[in-house]
Amino acid sequence: MKKNCLKCNKEFKPLNSQIKKGYGKYCSISCAISSRKHSVATKLKMSLAQRGEKCYLWKGGITPENQRLRRSLEYKLWRESVFIRDNYTCIWCGARNGKGKTVVLNADHIKPWAYFPELRFSIDNGRTLCVPCHRKTGTWGRMGVKKFPEARGQQISRL
Repeated sequence: MKKNCLKCNKEFKPLNSQIKKGYGKYCSISCAISSRKHSVATKLKMSLAQRGEKCYLWKGGITPENQRLRRSLEYKLWRESVFIRDNYTCIWCGARNGKGKTVVLNADHIKPWAYFPELRFSIDNGRTLCVPCHRKTGTWGRMGVKKFPEARGQQISRL
């Protein structure tokens, strides 16, 4: 008995054992795998079922605060707002994507993230810089200690 594949509509002859088990709907494994799609609701349920203590990788809630904040929706919205305000253009050199040129842009905190937690999500404390310009700032990497001597005696918040 010949059947048509549900994915590619190619005609094929399934094995009798496949038909008895309820298989034999696809001509190949690749068609069977590529036809499996989960709805958004199902994806959300699967995601929620594996979060926190339910996940096999759970180690007792030890995600560093800094990592949690930088992955938060609030941080993503701050970053996007800074880019939109600056029209996706480096404010120092004017570099931007387009015309066959790719420029990596960073949303930079003018006053460092570690020393000014109250300004972390303030759009006025952000600016759009390309990577070469960002490296020239006084706050690139750990250079913020030089620019903000009042923070020198503080323990750097590893939030």
